[in-house]
Amino acid sequence: MKARAKKMNCRQCGKELPKVWGTDICLECSRENVRKIFKENPDIKEVFKETIEDLKKPENVKKMTDVTCAFMRGVQALQKSGE
Repeated sequence: MKARAKKMNCRQCGKELPKVWGTDICLECSRENVRKIFKENPDIKEVFKETIEDLKKPENVKKMTDVTCAFMRGVQALQKSGE
């Protein structure tokens, strides 16, 4: 007998969340929370922007791509060994 998936609601607004949602807060509430943090702490907002700009640099994009590919190769190797 399969266990039925429990309906999840946003802990902040109560809106029903999609069944594949991996958190207990909806996207709208999460965005609003980030906006509040940025409004109350301008230095955090600035550091966040700088970090995003840094991540967009070609050398960092390549590094992230390499790490992601290595991770996926590891996952695939584990899948093959478990067959």
